[in-house]
Amino acid sequence: MRQKIFTLIGWFVLLNIFLGCVGLQKEPIDKNYFNLNVDLPLSQDSIGNGDALLVKEFSINPAFDSHSFILQVSKNEYKNDFYNEFVSYPANLITEKITESLCETSHFTPALTSMRQEIKYRLSGKITKLYGDFQKSDNPKAVIEIRMTLEKNIENVFNIVSNKTYFVQEPISSSTPDQLVSGWNKGLTKIIAQFINDFKRSAS
Repeated sequence: MRQKIFTLIGWFVLLNIFLGCVGLQKEPIDKNYFNLNVDLPLSQDSIGNGDALLVKEFSINPAFDSHSFILQVSKNEYKNDFYNEFVSYPANLITEKITESLCETSHFTPALTSMRQEIKYRLSGKITKLYGDFQKSDNPKAVIEIRMTLEKNIENVFNIVSNKTYFVQEPISSSTPDQLVSGWNKGLTKIIAQFINDFKRSAS
């Protein structure tokens, strides 16, 4: 009889330990992942040499170096939005979108080699700002700023022909992640379009 009691107590203890472990298990975190998209208007401008362009991977300000969205909630306070992230490293995404957009124009074609003599232009840059400005709930904005440096190959020596910072503060209708990404997309599109216009003026 005593052995049965000890056996029942043992099973009771094991059952409580098991239930306790189950209770400690955390629910899976439900995250949302977003890509960036650039939608440049179709240009009727056929002027351009289709010069080979090498785009070096852009760097990013450490303050915004995060897969998670960065949100500004007060003048000096920024927070990570743990539940909403880019599908890839943001510097990679932005470099990719800029490269694709520029090489779809008549001005550039992607460099097929890293050999200096085969490259006409070289573009590098740094993403200095990338966040959602939610300081005012009735006036949220998507903020993006990129410094872009364009070099031209002249007799196998790259010379800087443009070094400019592009800043866009795009108003959005709400502080939802969908709207924030839409604002970044519009801001990035405006930056690329302005860069192309600057290039056309300098090359004319």
